[in-house]
Amino acid sequence: MIRSTRRTGAAVLLAATLLLAGCGVQADAGSHDPARLTLATVVDIPSYDPAELRSNGEYPQLWAPVYDTLLERRPDGTVGPNLATDWAWDADRTALTLTLRDDVHFTDGTPFDSAAVAANIEHFQAGTGADNYLAASVTEVAAPEPDRAVIRLAEPDPTLLASLGGSLGAMASPDALGDPATALSPVGSGPYLLDTARTVRGERYIFTRNPDYWNPEAWPYEQIEMRVLADVNARLNALTSGQIDGGRLNLQVMDYAADSGLEIHPNRVDWVGLAIVDRDGEVAPALADVRVRQAINLVFDRQAMLDSLDLGQGEVSTQIVGATSPAYDPGLDDAYGFDVQRARELMADAGWSEGFRVPMMDYSRYRIYQPFVEQALASIGIGVDWRSVPDQMAVDAQSSGEFPLLILGQQAPMSAWDGLNVAYDNALNVFDSTDPEFERLMHTARTATGPTQEEAFREANAWLVENAWFAPWYHVDLVYATDPATALQVEPGSAGPPLRYYSPAS
Repeated sequence: MIRSTRRTGAAVLLAATLLLAGCGVQADAGSHDPARLTLATVVDIPSYDPAELRSNGEYPQLWAPVYDTLLERRPDGTVGPNLATDWAWDADRTALTLTLRDDVHFTDGTPFDSAAVAANIEHFQAGTGADNYLAASVTEVAAPEPDRAVIRLAEPDPTLLASLGGSLGAMASPDALGDPATALSPVGSGPYLLDTARTVRGERYIFTRNPDYWNPEAWPYEQIEMRVLADVNARLNALTSGQIDGGRLNLQVMDYAADSGLEIHPNRVDWVGLAIVDRDGEVAPALADVRVRQAINLVFDRQAMLDSLDLGQGEVSTQIVGATSPAYDPGLDDAYGFDVQRARELMADAGWSEGFRVPMMDYSRYRIYQPFVEQALASIGIGVDWRSVPDQMAVDAQSSGEFPLLILGQQAPMSAWDGLNVAYDNALNVFDSTDPEFERLMHTARTATGPTQEEAFREANAWLVENAWFAPWYHVDLVYATDPATALQVEPGSAGPPLRYYSPAS
């Protein structure tokens, strides 16, 4: 946790203009009830069906109060016990045995046991949620004893333990699985109950303490309220006026927030840049040539973009993994400099000296970057045809196969597998690109442990940089703010601080 001392006149003026009646308000540490935690979220939860839960961003803040997970993620990237008190792998790491608590009940009175674990994971697998891929390697969940579950895999999964601390490990009452009412009325074993009478879907979610929770000491608040506030100015107003205790801001208002008495928690979460998804040239044939992809990497003045677009709050890099990842190699941060002449030579060598045109998405989230992208690509003869996409359709459009290049702000997690998997087996591999060498490296990383695994991760990362499947510009800070009465421990690489990391400052 730091207090920002860097002052940017434009940012202060912007915040002052937007705050209107909120101008000059100082956050008051004494104005908050220490028994209640009220936070803003930029996302809404579409359903409390466990198969629809998501682990990324702020989504867990909306479901973690009601659903316990089998394991607990820790800020250092490891996992600890939760509903499962212990776990062990077999020799080839394709069977994970979990030892379970025997003193937990769901809120409908159903006991938590290995049968509940099996039912939940099978329900998750059968669903169509965004996180469904987390269970792709699971072949069976056995329940040999009530307090022992065995998860069997088709092949080793380096992310399974972390996934069991997220959406894959969220446990609901087996009797509620498949019941349409669960979408609005979750039945879990978590520390809180959703107060459906006071909750307004899409606006606010109110959680009151579960009187029968097995570990109440871990959750200091009697009530948690999540308010859906998509607009940054609404979040800033709510913070400075004492309506909420925490929320995400942006770099443009960070100094104003700090001057208003708020605590600022920067966290380097996202890489920003291009995903060159059409690596086989299905829409834009030129992109199948690695020299063209490398040329695209050479035409961006990354430092100038970081300074002008994100106020210098980040670090230039040409790799998609962050410094906390085992795959990170500091020597790859400057693999591509700003060299338009060299880029033109590569285009000529590849037979594309006259350039070509590509369609790209035009929508509000990344519009600030579009003029820079258009100008940079034009310097090597690549023209852009911007196609308007409504914000609510952006995710579908991104994976439609219509767009060979995507502007992205993508999380760079601590997990090396998750950080690299966006290229290999995830929604950003839009055209199902494959490469034998990259697959070999990822297979080694999947099956190995220790230094051998870390070396494979680094080699896979170097392969991605050399073959230019992406054109990252920099890794940028995400800004989270809390009032002085609320303490927060930031989890590196996480856009939404887990609720268990909040506590009264006193």
